Amino acid sequence: MFKNIVSKLILFFIIFFIFSGILFGAEPTQPTEPKEIDLSLAVNLALTNNLNLKIADLDLENAQVDYEKTRADNLLTESRYVELQGDLGLLQAKDNYNQTRNQVIIDVVQKYLQLSQANKNIAVKDKEAELERNLLEEITAQVKAGHKGSLDLLQQENKYRNAIFNLEKANDDYQQSFREFKLELGLNNQGREGFNLIEINFPEIWKIEEEEALKRAIENSFSLELRRRQIELAEVDLERAEVAASPALDLRKLRNNIELANLNYKETQKELNNSISEQYYTYKQAINSLDLSQQNLIQAQENNNIITEQVRAGLKTKNDRLSTEIGLLQAEYNLKSTILSYYMNKLNLQQLMGQKIEEGQIK
Repeated sequence: MFKNIVSKLILFFIIFFIFSGILFGAEPTQPTEPKEIDLSLAVNLALTNNLNLKIADLDLENAQVDYEKTRADNLLTESRYVELQGDLGLLQAKDNYNQTRNQVIIDVVQKYLQLSQANKNIAVKDKEAELERNLLEEITAQVKAGHKGSLDLLQQENKYRNAIFNLEKANDDYQQSFREFKLELGLNNQGREGFNLIEINFPEIWKIEEEEALKRAIENSFSLELRRRQIELAEVDLERAEVAASPALDLRKLRNNIELANLNYKETQKELNNSISEQYYTYKQAINSLDLSQQNLIQAQENNNIITEQVRAGLKTKNDRLSTEIGLLQAEYNLKSTILSYYMNKLNLQQLMGQKIEEGQIK
């Protein structure tokens, strides 16, 4: 009997401590930021957490419900006019969702690449500040030796202060951009200070001919589809008016409306043609700039290697090497800038073509 009581007491305390740990000791686990993020993960996070996209998704769902209700209500009357109006509401919601989704991706890609660019800018400004400090030390020594005047020293001090200011500003700009990027990804309430961004390699060029781009744009354009539906609605209006033996002036106005709808269609098509042509030209220029920046980087790397060897041989100074390192970093920065321009022009062209941008197709 005593053993049973002891066993029950032991069992009671075991259960008590287990539940005490759950109720009082355990803390809810907080989601943590990844230690590093690549572009694909950044896009997925934004698509998951973006509020505007969630709103567009719900609007699309409601539009689908309204569309189904309109179809059901129209089963008896089989009105082509009602059917067209229902179609337009759903098409508008689908286009709004796709446009919103594409814009989320474009914004994330832009901020991601801008951060990479800003980080490289910090490296440039850091080297520039180091060089100006070295030159200040040299001029200070020359002033003490009587080889330089106080004005030379004052000018170099100003250059050094400006370099420090530019470095601090580059750091501040990066931190501000990083905070905005975290908000974009929905990571604003996380515990870590930051994460590393994985560098994007030189992009594989997306190839498309202007004629093909225009063809896809015409096929996918919501604006053109809207104009087509407006033409059909105007034609249905006229048919109904003719059946109802409407007055001649009313019929004349309805015929004018058909002509206006056709003219609007042609004008929209013309604007689309011009937009595609302009964006395609800009995209081709971005590709050319990309190639040029890559060649400039190769040249800067070769120049840096030569100066490094000359410094080892005693033919150049450490400040000469710093100058070439700055030139190399600047060339890397310029390449990042052209990569950013390439992606922005590519994605904007794809959006203009009515293409749904997929995460896996960005690189």
